[in-house]
Formats: sequence, structure tokens, C-alpha cells
Amino acid sequence: MQLSLFETLCVTGSLILIGMILGIIEKRSNFYIQSVFGRKGIMLTAWIGTPIHELGHLLMCYFFRHKINEFKLFDLRARDGVLGYVNHSWNPKSLYQSIGNFFIGMGPIFSGTAALVLGMYLLLPGSFATFGNYLTLGSSQPEPYMLMKIFSLTVQLFESIFSAENLASSNLWIYFFLAIGISSHIALSREDLKGAGRGLVTIFTFILLVNVIALILNVDFSGFFTGILALNVYLLAFSMVSVVFSLIRLVLSSFVYYLV
Repeated sequence: MQLSLFETLCVTGSLILIGMILGIIEKRSNFYIQSVFGRKGIMLTAWIGTPIHELGHLLMCYFFRHKINEFKLFDLRARDGVLGYVNHSWNPKSLYQSIGNFFIGMGPIFSGTAALVLGMYLLLPGSFATFGNYLTLGSSQPEPYMLMKIFSLTVQLFESIFSAENLASSNLWIYFFLAIGISSHIALSREDLKGAGRGLVTIFTFILLVNVIALILNVDFSGFFTGILALNVYLLAFSMVSVVFSLIRLVLSSFVYYLV
């Protein structure tokens, strides 16, 4: 049981951690912004962030073969305050589709991070080259002090983004505005977490079953889960871009809140 819990954490750990961090940051940032500007302050970034958030859910639905019943990437006139949604259904008897619930719930982390990286590639190619340093993080196994390595590379990346050369370029400020808008809406809603929870239970049950069979047949799957853990390191490293821009938004919104 403990081994299965650990292996489930190996598979899903980085996404859960990133989702929690982004949720805490966004909740506090939204409090500051709404206190000063009201709902209009949220809408300032929603036009870019919400469609990318919902696109993450939508693409994961297609990938895991869920049926799309209805979706709206952005609804400016929503009376219930829900700016976007993806309504989907799946076959509970399908293991693949049931596991997909976790990744569908976490979809905005994928789409948000991908959008930030794509924007960097298009607007700040020099910084994108620095971002490529993350690819040196792992080969097969995570190394000791990996978190320190991720932090060091993240500092290098943002030094590159806010270099003197970029500060004089309009591309940086376009990217900065887009990045703040995207990172403002990556965090997962309560419904997102509920859906992801259903998938997480299925993942744990599947891993537990695999471990029981492996024990009976005397098969070792530890190498597979070590590879998954290495993939989680990459996910955590890449998602640091989202986390840092969310933190920048938090600092700016708190500054305005206390200034006013």
C-alpha cells in the first residue's frame, strides 16, 4: 500500500504541487485586485487567460477520448460569473478514460505553461535559448539537489528575460502583459480539482493492482517509476515559468492594494 502511494506520488506529484502553489498565489492576488478594481480588474486579464485555461481541459479531453458535450473558451456575458467551461463525459468502464480525468483537471497547467513558452519563443528568442537549459536537468534519474538546480536555472532564465537589451524592446512588455494574463488564470477551480481527484483515485487503484500482480509474478517495475519521477522533474522545472509570473502578479497587486 505504501509503495503504491509513493508511486502514485511519482506519477502525479509535480502536477499536484504546482496546482496547489498556483491556487494559493492566484487566490491572494485576486483578493487584492478585486478589493481595488472590482470584477473589472479580473476581466482585464481574463480575455487571454481564460481561453488558454479552458483549452487545456479541452485538449486533454480529446487526448483521453472523452465526449465533449459543450464548451465555451470565453463567455464575457456569463450571468453566473463562469467565464469558460468544458462539459465532458466518459465511459466509467474505460481505464484509460477514467485515468484521463486527472490530466483533464490538470490541463490548464499544461496549456498555460505551453503558451508561456511559445510566447517566449516568438517574442524573446534569446530568453527561449536560455530556457533550453532546462533540458539539461535530467537524463534518466533525478540528481541530488535537483530543486536547487531548478531554482538556479529559473533565476538565469528571468535574468535573461529582464536583461538590459530586452528592457529596451517592446517585445518584452508585450510578452510581460501576455504572461501576466496567462499566469493569472492557470490555477485550478474547485470543479477542476474534483475531476482530477476522480482520476487520481483510478491511478492509485491501477498502480496498486499492478504492484499486486508484480509481486505474484516477481516482476520489478521500479525502473519505470524512476523514469516517471524524472519526467516530473521536467514538469516542475518548466512550470516554474508559470509560478514566477504568478508571483510577479501577486507582488504587483499587493503593491497597488497597500498603496491605495
